[in-house]
Amino acid sequence: MRTLPPIKSIIYFESVARFQSFKLAAVEQNVTPGAVSHQINKLEDFIGKSLFSRGNRQIQLTSYGLRYYSRISIILKNIEEATIDLGIEGKRPNIRLAVPPSLLKNWLLPVLMDDAKSNISSNIEFVDTLDYLDFSKSDLDLAIRYGYDTWENMYSVHLFDEIMIPVCHPDYLKDKGHHFDQETIDNSTLIYTNNRLVQWDIVLQRLNLLSNNLTQQKLTFQNSIQSIEAAMQGGGIAYVNSILVQKELNNGRLIKPFDIKIPDHKSPSYHLVTTYEKMKNESTAKMYYTILEHCKKNT
Repeated sequence: MRTLPPIKSIIYFESVARFQSFKLAAVEQNVTPGAVSHQINKLEDFIGKSLFSRGNRQIQLTSYGLRYYSRISIILKNIEEATIDLGIEGKRPNIRLAVPPSLLKNWLLPVLMDDAKSNISSNIEFVDTLDYLDFSKSDLDLAIRYGYDTWENMYSVHLFDEIMIPVCHPDYLKDKGHHFDQETIDNSTLIYTNNRLVQWDIVLQRLNLLSNNLTQQKLTFQNSIQSIEAAMQGGGIAYVNSILVQKELNNGRLIKPFDIKIPDHKSPSYHLVTTYEKMKNESTAKMYYTILEHCKKNT
């Protein structure tokens, strides 16, 4: 006899583990956070192990959860691909939307689920990537793209420019003072994000604040999600997109310790992009204008 857990619990677990959030998983599954929590409890009871450690407004995978997620995510992906390979078109998402990971977690999903009239209940697949996926080769319908390009040869609209700010834990500079000068740079840990086009190295070079401290520590992450988390944990000063940390600034988990002004600086921006052919699809066009409306209201 096979030892198989409830399939719904597995699907909800994978979603929570991917988003690190019961609330965002509930949005993706079009159910309440309570329903997601119930399925996770059911799965933990079945396995006999705790898969998540639940803190104040924050959850993390336990060591058992990490091990389980690393295998479950692959299995679900294989099931999805096997099903699609059989040509069952009706099971494919109505809309496939590519979004930078940090923007998806910290901006797009929160603003969409705040509006009961939004298209979040539609059959949507979110692809969290910074890559410029080819619309003709990836079954993509919409994308939010980050960079300096304008994509004038496509159906695109400018959403907003990137405004970068320094952030840190409220206590990080408590004994150092909130001054952006050489001494602060030399005695602080700077948190870098590889996937941001403007980072600390550009700031320091433009303002002639290159560190003379050869032992200065820096932390480098691939995505802003990790950089923001490191700053909230008191790991140093991160230089991040302001739109991604509004919630943490409002609730006091992060502060903006000082202002940085870079002379003659051109900011990268975010564009909502699709093709003229894709916009003929009613579902795609509706989601396009829904995102655009949310952008106007929330930026």
